[in-house]
Amino acid sequence: MNFLKQNRIFFSVLLLCLIVFSSLQIISCNSAENLESVISSINTETQRASSLKEELLLYKGLEEDSKASMLDLEVLAETEKDQHRFWNNILNSSQNIFTTWKKKSPESINADITRLYSNLREICKTNNIYFQQDEANNINIFGTKNESEGKQYGFGLSSYDGYWPNFSKEEAQLLGIQSKIITSLIDFLTESSSSDHKILLIHILRESAGKEDSQHIGSDLLSIQNIRNKLVRFDGGLKTFSFQIKFKSHTSHARSFINQLIPPFLLRDLIVSRSDESISTNLGQVAPNPFSGEKEIMEQSLPIVQNVESTFTLLVEYVYQIDRDFEPFMSKAIKGGKVDKETLTNFLESSGNSQTRSKIEKKLTTREAP
Repeated sequence: MNFLKQNRIFFSVLLLCLIVFSSLQIISCNSAENLESVISSINTETQRASSLKEELLLYKGLEEDSKASMLDLEVLAETEKDQHRFWNNILNSSQNIFTTWKKKSPESINADITRLYSNLREICKTNNIYFQQDEANNINIFGTKNESEGKQYGFGLSSYDGYWPNFSKEEAQLLGIQSKIITSLIDFLTESSSSDHKILLIHILRESAGKEDSQHIGSDLLSIQNIRNKLVRFDGGLKTFSFQIKFKSHTSHARSFINQLIPPFLLRDLIVSRSDESISTNLGQVAPNPFSGEKEIMEQSLPIVQNVESTFTLLVEYVYQIDRDFEPFMSKAIKGGKVDKETLTNFLESSGNSQTRSKIEKKLTTREAP
């Protein structure tokens, strides 16, 4: 007892330690299960974090790809703007006969074509332009001129000189437009003529304007093998008329004619051939002079050019309609995908198609509505 009293502090500390130890032991036993649970959660989160890092690696270059895509979109918008400007220049709406054409009745178009024959024949006669058939019919057996010179030439429309089939309104309009295009070709030819040398107009051929026209066009029909390979038109996008004009003249006349073929006229093919009559050999000396030198012999055998005329055959295409509606293309492109409206708006404005924005956005709104 005296021992306990003398060592009271020692036993107090010992008792306290036992109490603390017992408390910690109890706490340790109770928290062992919780600790294992926490360690398991930490391992799970670690694995999840690793998995997320692997997934993020797939999107590591997404920002760079997005920037590259935006640059490609700017290039595409600029290309579209250039294409729009190019085809507008080709169509040349302000001077295009088709776009400026005012609808007429078939009877009115018949009257216009009837007047066209006499007008064009008189214009050609005034500007030193003759016709192929006149060369054969101009001289009769008495050696005098034929008074009906040029009166039968039809300028690609010879079937309707005094005859008018039952055309539909649409086909009659196209035929009337073709007659105006032919008039322009003759105007170009008259602008190219001169009083010094004549132009011999051999023929003007054209494509059929429709079903009824194809039954009556006759010898004026333009028929060239693989002609589609020479033309710019294509189905569903570009509509054109094709003509072939053939004439015999000096090169300067043909050069002037070609220079006037600005859009919507397109020169698609050119064939130049020299006439057999343009070159004649020197027949004055039957055999070379044995006393002449080599140079003199060559000069004596050279042909003498008497006529510098050539025959020019030109395939001319006239663009009258271009279908470049941007709205269907964009509607198809954005179908079924998410679209950033700000990016779409910027693209339409920079490509010159801002007028279609409201229609396209309306389709987007309709698609997104529940």
